[in-house]
Amino acid sequence: MPQPSASPPDPADKMAAAEVSFFSKALAGFAKSNSKFEVVCTISRRHVLPTPFPASNISPTPTTASSLPSPLVAPSRQRSQIHNLVILDSSFNPPTRAHMKLATSALVDVRSPLRQPDTPYLSTRLLLLLSVNNADKAPKPASFEQRLTLMLALARDTHVELAALDDPARPLLDVAIDIGLTSEPYFHNKSNAIAVSPFYARPSFPSASVDRPTPDQIFLLGYDTVIRIFDPKYYPKTESPTIPEGLPADATPMQIALTPLMRRARLRVTTRPDDQWGDEAAQQAWVADKVDALGGPTEQWASKIELGAGDSSTQGVSSTVAREASQAGDTEKLSQLVGPEVLARLATLKPYDA
Repeated sequence: MPQPSASPPDPADKMAAAEVSFFSKALAGFAKSNSKFEVVCTISRRHVLPTPFPASNISPTPTTASSLPSPLVAPSRQRSQIHNLVILDSSFNPPTRAHMKLATSALVDVRSPLRQPDTPYLSTRLLLLLSVNNADKAPKPASFEQRLTLMLALARDTHVELAALDDPARPLLDVAIDIGLTSEPYFHNKSNAIAVSPFYARPSFPSASVDRPTPDQIFLLGYDTVIRIFDPKYYPKTESPTIPEGLPADATPMQIALTPLMRRARLRVTTRPDDQWGDEAAQQAWVADKVDALGGPTEQWASKIELGAGDSSTQGVSSTVAREASQAGDTEKLSQLVGPEVLARLATLKPYDA
């Protein structure tokens, strides 16, 4: 009796397996390198949307086009100088529409001619950063290679969102999206590892500007993360510390650790009103009244922090809620919490199934 023929493998399953394998090898290579920071993948708009890409032709599932190049290649450094590096550092467990909104709103603001009227084309990149040594969270339930695969899906969703917001005649939002790994658990060390990495360094050619050896860093954070950054418990006293130039000899361990970060970076913070931290006004007041005192009289840390209310469309959206919806098999609710590409990968990988 003839046996029924096996059904052909699902293309989505094959692609997801290839992505997990790619990131598994990237993680192994990163661990062997003893590096503190590495970009493992770069996703350009051309990897996601066909060219030309007028807004009227944008598809909700653009990555199904077989003619698009694969983003699973070793990233190459940008040939021109990078001026702004927008950094979204998270556990991405899983990445949600709130993550995507943080990224897109920051890029719209940074690339706006109103923000930089004289030079609206200053080069900008987005870095999705995953720490494999998180100070507060263990790597569960999704594995790191699964999270990186979901971050790739987030990058695709973000490109579609940016293209829909962009002006095809003057595409300010066509930015490269990097996926990076760091072994550093704390923000000031992550910032330094990125700053000293050759990947974002000023290109070494004669016409390159010398006033910006590395990009300005713009970290996208929630208010709860800012509270942790300025918590003294993360900065124990050390013997013979290297005190940054301009700080007094009696600088606190926090000032010694955070001053380089606050001199090179800006913190773009989404307020999170709740019973513990108060409403938005209370959070604004805490930054205005406390942060400068923590930094000392010479640094003016509060001026480097930009607070803003979260978007109403992502209220109640969190990775915890998304995990619960995924575990419950509630696809309808999950589709409201994550982008379509992330949703498709969650359906294939099932990282949160019991």
